[in-house]
Amino acid sequence: MGYFVVKKKDIEDDKIVIKGKEFRHIKNVLRLKITDKIVVTTGDGEEYHSVILKIKSNFIVAKISKITRRSNEPGIYVGIAIAPPKAKRMEWFVEKATELGVSEIIPVLTKRSVVIPGYNKVKRWEKVAISAIKQSERSILPKIHEPISFEELLDNSIVFPVRFIAYEKQREGVLEENLRGNKATRVLVLIGPEGGFEKWEVKAAVDKGFILVTLGVTKLRTETAGIVALTRILAI
Repeated sequence: MGYFVVKKKDIEDDKIVIKGKEFRHIKNVLRLKITDKIVVTTGDGEEYHSVILKIKSNFIVAKISKITRRSNEPGIYVGIAIAPPKAKRMEWFVEKATELGVSEIIPVLTKRSVVIPGYNKVKRWEKVAISAIKQSERSILPKIHEPISFEELLDNSIVFPVRFIAYEKQREGVLEENLRGNKATRVLVLIGPEGGFEKWEVKAAVDKGFILVTLGVTKLRTETAGIVALTRILAI
């Protein structure tokens, strides 16, 4: 059964209109036919189990037979605030974090950041995330923010009851140990750039309620650290 993503406006009553890339994938790649079953999501947690009714030259109409809510989603909301790494390593992070179950990705600009993403980069990451929820059959599309400053991140982080900062020079305080027994449903992890955090950034984060944690004895790449932190939280 195919799994596809559409916009909310493409659903009216019990009908779904599928256009663009998803239409071409259904018609030209999968070669699905009328009466074939598909699952459609808008990325907001609902899955529309549907049957193809019409296949036209540039769109498909499907009829909704059942709506389910939030299958294949973790029970905890995890945000990863990350200083974007170079080249396509950020795309790799967005793809894998989305597949695993991240809820929110916040690109943050630190003192030692080497990449300052523009509008086109963010749009590209959103497309990568859409492909990843199809691959993993998630029903919620992670929110990918526009890049914000380190100071803005700290000010906005209060919406997360539990906040961690992963610091390569920290030798105690394993992330999982700080979460076991904690009933928080929203967790934020702050991951630094390739060159690491400045000492004043670490202090500023701690002053805002972030807990210093280590992700292990080895020094990890930025994108690897983000994935390690995410998987450890979701595994608890």
